[in-house]
Amino acid sequence: MQTTRNLSLGDYESAQNTFYSIDATRKDQLKFRQDKEQKRQDIEKSNLGKSYSVEKARFEAEWAKKEAEIDLVCQEKMQVLDETHQIGIANLEQEIAAKVKSFRFKASVALLQLEDTERRLGLANEFKQAAEVRARAQRLRKIEEAAYEARRQEIESRPRQQLREAQEAERRFTEQKCHAMKVELKRKRDKAAAVLRQRYRNLELDMTHSFALETVAQAEIGSVKTHNSRSEQSSTFRGSLKLEALTGTKFDVPDVSRMPDIVD
Repeated sequence: MQTTRNLSLGDYESAQNTFYSIDATRKDQLKFRQDKEQKRQDIEKSNLGKSYSVEKARFEAEWAKKEAEIDLVCQEKMQVLDETHQIGIANLEQEIAAKVKSFRFKASVALLQLEDTERRLGLANEFKQAAEVRARAQRLRKIEEAAYEARRQEIESRPRQQLREAQEAERRFTEQKCHAMKVELKRKRDKAAAVLRQRYRNLELDMTHSFALETVAQAEIGSVKTHNSRSEQSSTFRGSLKLEALTGTKFDVPDVSRMPDIVD
């Protein structure tokens, strides 16, 4: 308007100065709006990063709890298994003790006959023959006693070995089952983490696209009326909206104790 007035008066120098002044003011205002918008966008980016940190921390805490629950379940399974194995060992030892107690040495008919022959020869004063028979009887007794001892040890060792192998197999199965549970939990955790990362990548891309549109949008004078819910739903405020939703500050009200005094 001032430029037009100067032109009508023929004051071209003043008109030129006014034109340059208005142009400089427009550029300053544009730069001010751009700087302000850039700061706002930087804050939104920072808030989106903070939102991710908050949600990532909650994610880690949630899955750490699930991992602890799995560890506890596995510990309980192994504890129950150990107790069951101890009971099984105690019962087996009782069975072995009963079998060993009833398992006594019994001389063979051949040994009994040799010992009887030795006795008869001695009574008949056939001492030389009696000595020979006695030697044969002693050799046979040693053989039979060794066989008895081997059998007795087998009665003790074989059930123990069988039980040990069975318990080791059961332990391996339980450990493999616990390992499978942990692997499955890790697979689910990795999948959930990938979903979380992708979700925030999508939010970031959406917000970046909104920033680009915001930069070239025509500035509105006064209160923005284009969209009444713009500050509550627009992607260009995604960082603040997300952070408020996560931290519960969306509906916060000012602290009354920090409000300025009412002046009468």
